[in-house]
Amino acid sequence: MGDYILEMKNIDKSYGGIHALKNVSIGLKRGEVLCLCGENGAGKSTLMKILAGVEKPTDGEIFIEGKKVEIEKPVDAFRFGISMVHQELIQIEDMTIAENIFAGRYQSRAGLIDAKALREDTLRLLEKLDIHFNPNSLVRQYSIANRQLIEIAKAMSHELSIIVFDEPTAPLTVEETENLYRIIRKLRDDGVAVILISHRLEDVFAVGDRIVVLKDGENAGELAVKEATVDKIVKMMIGRQMSQQFPEKTDRIGDRARIGDTVMEVKHLTNRRIKDISFRLRKGEILGVAGLVGAGRTELLRAVFGVDPCEGEIILRGEKIVNKSPIEGLGRGFALVPEDRKDQGLILSQSILQNMILSILKKASSFGFMNRKKETGACDEYIEKLKIRTPGRNLMVSALSGGNQQKVVLGKCLASKPEILLLDEPTRGVDIGAKAEIYKIINDLAGEGLSILVVSSEMTELLGISDRILVMHEGHLSGELTMEEASEEAIMKLALSHKENTAWI
Repeated sequence: MGDYILEMKNIDKSYGGIHALKNVSIGLKRGEVLCLCGENGAGKSTLMKILAGVEKPTDGEIFIEGKKVEIEKPVDAFRFGISMVHQELIQIEDMTIAENIFAGRYQSRAGLIDAKALREDTLRLLEKLDIHFNPNSLVRQYSIANRQLIEIAKAMSHELSIIVFDEPTAPLTVEETENLYRIIRKLRDDGVAVILISHRLEDVFAVGDRIVVLKDGENAGELAVKEATVDKIVKMMIGRQMSQQFPEKTDRIGDRARIGDTVMEVKHLTNRRIKDISFRLRKGEILGVAGLVGAGRTELLRAVFGVDPCEGEIILRGEKIVNKSPIEGLGRGFALVPEDRKDQGLILSQSILQNMILSILKKASSFGFMNRKKETGACDEYIEKLKIRTPGRNLMVSALSGGNQQKVVLGKCLASKPEILLLDEPTRGVDIGAKAEIYKIINDLAGEGLSILVVSSEMTELLGISDRILVMHEGHLSGELTMEEASEEAIMKLALSHKENTAWI
């Protein structure tokens, strides 16, 4: 058993005929940050849900401090000092911070909740984490990042020795991410054992001590972070060396030297969230949009597509248009891949086929009846073109990995044969192997003449795929960068201020 506070040995998990985990073993030391890596569907979250008592293993053993334990439900995990901060936050929005943190464990006096003690306990806990929130304020008043901090405080309210984070930085800004890193380091320094699930290798190198990689539900290897490189991690994750994450722009017909004429011109676009935005988009061009969270990037795409009303002009192929709704946007050759694929891009309870044909219902029907040949043909075309990993078109979308779900959203948009593709965080929550596939798809689409406007919070992503980059700050366009001018430093400078960078507009 050695120095391990936790050992999971030979863990198996089957769902019907699907073998999600196969003989997986991990060990965790006290005061260590263990990073659990792997592609979507590798089994990371399933393994941790077993540890947290959310799922039961089909086979295998768990040891805490060298003693075999049975974790059959979350209360068992709490009893053994294990807590998990889930990717999907489990909170009651209309309850206070204090009520959420100590739900089901309130101190009482004369049969009533002791409000004073509840507030004091919450304040002590928040102060320990250097979090300055009012315990009596409602959870729904807080941002996702701050609600995540509340969830960490809830985890810490138990007698905690092991804490699991599942993709904690996915919704966070750079500043919020650094704050989370600070908290994780503090937990480690206090002797808490931390397991971190993350697709972002930046997280691994920032706070990790050791890496365990899963592939297809099995152990694929482990190494110390100080000995790790991106290439080593990727090779364990996908089973091969990834020589190049981003495709060469010269691989496509529409490279920078051959990008066509202006397809769309936006002039002085303005609404509550964006102010006086002007730019041009050319045929076969990938135009990146950078900026901090809240800068108005998503709102810009929504305004162009017709989701949100706006003032100003959109000129498409020399003709002034107004997209008053997404239906009008689709009809004029626009398509939008939204930021939140699960809530806005997909119907998870329906099949790949049912999702894929949503944008072509009118085209694929005659006299109110669907043309089966047209709908299955369109679906199969994009399953093949986008290399969606599925046993068939009738599989429920909820059963797919994050990367393949994103491809379904993209396929749904492409089925409408758009001229202008709007991408909002196209690789969020997608593993590194699937990211490379999506980058190639975007590059190939531009090579076919599609004009693409892409929003991303990952500067390396924008630098890797874009032909030009627009930078936004607080609803304003603060600058434009050619790829010769673009760098992380140049983007960040413009993202932090717009007052002195408007001469180009």
